[in-house]
Amino acid sequence: MTTVSRKSSLIALVILLVSSLFNSCDNENIYFQKYTEIENEGWNMDKPISYEFEIKNTAVIYNFSFNLRNTNDYQYSNLFVFWNLQSPDGRIKTDTSEFILAKPNGQWLGKTSSGTVIENSMLFLKKKLPVAGKYTFTFSQGMREESLNNIKDIGLKIIKRDEQTN
Repeated sequence: MTTVSRKSSLIALVILLVSSLFNSCDNENIYFQKYTEIENEGWNMDKPISYEFEIKNTAVIYNFSFNLRNTNDYQYSNLFVFWNLQSPDGRIKTDTSEFILAKPNGQWLGKTSSGTVIENSMLFLKKKLPVAGKYTFTFSQGMREESLNNIKDIGLKIIKRDEQTN
């Protein structure tokens, strides 16, 4: 093996190690992540999707991201979502979020997977949760259409923020 090829191999190895280090660090902060597959008939406005999770540490900030997988045939460049967060003590926070999925020229903003599915993970809430216990997040589509076609999966991802990065 020549000196040049050894250097190239060493550089490639270092890049691979650093890349895997960054990916593993990011995954360690994922506190909760779950997807729900949307059937072929689409995401019906009368069929909310709920996720239950438990919070033990009320001293840290959590980042909440709405995850969406849609096909290239999704007919809009955005998505309105009604959501509520129910705390263990029964309080409910309700809000609406608009997620922009494409640029004005129609180019999708998310990552393309398998050539036909676009993946988006969109931060919509940063919050300390005041009460330990079980919480429930519920999402409903708010696009004024009974059923949204070309949506494959809906998900919730919660990242536990490192206290040094707040």
